[in-house]
Order: sequence, then C-alpha cells, then structure tokens
Amino acid sequence: MEEKYSNEECVAIASVLCDLVYADYRQKQGESECLKSCLDELGFETEGFVPIPRNELPAMAYATLKQMSEQKKQVFSRMMTQISRSDNHFGPRERKFVKEILEMCEIPFVHK
Repeated sequence: MEEKYSNEECVAIASVLCDLVYADYRQKQGESECLKSCLDELGFETEGFVPIPRNELPAMAYATLKQMSEQKKQVFSRMMTQISRSDNHFGPRERKFVKEILEMCEIPFVHK
C-alpha cells in the first residue's frame, strides 16, 4: 500500500530535490524533467511553491525528513539518485549534498 505524503513532507522533499538540481550550479534539461516527474509522483502542486533555501534546510526540513516512514525514505532516496544521475554527471557537489541528507536525516541509500 502506498503511503500518502503530508504537505510538510512534500515541501521538505521538494525543497531538497530542487536544491539538488542546482547543487552543481548547472541545470540540464534531464534534471528538470526528472524533478517534475518526482514531484508529480508525490502529487505535489508546484504552483506558487518556493523551495526552502539550502542553508535553511537543516532547521526547516531535516526533522520532517528524519521522521518519515522507511517506505517514504526509500522513495525519497530513489528520487535523489534519479535526479543526481539524470544529467549523466553525479558531481562532487551533488554527492556531498546527497550524503549530507542521507546522514543527517537517517535515510537509506537507494541506488536504483
């Protein structure tokens, strides 16, 4: 059974994914399409959405991400992997950001 995400969880996930797209200061078409696909999967309405700035994520999103169920964490981890690989360049800034999220929010690494 698929779990429904709360608005708070969607905002936290969407903010991390948006920040991940720009982590290497390059945004490619593949990343944008993958981000849209992930947000659609969440059922998150992006109209008027402003992502939490990266420097504010620890205070505003990490606790929410940490408290999600294991199933939700695995889906979120998969989304981060998909976005990171969508431009065929999983660079050092992206790796560092993903690793920070995985460690700080106790999220398992899902590589597929």
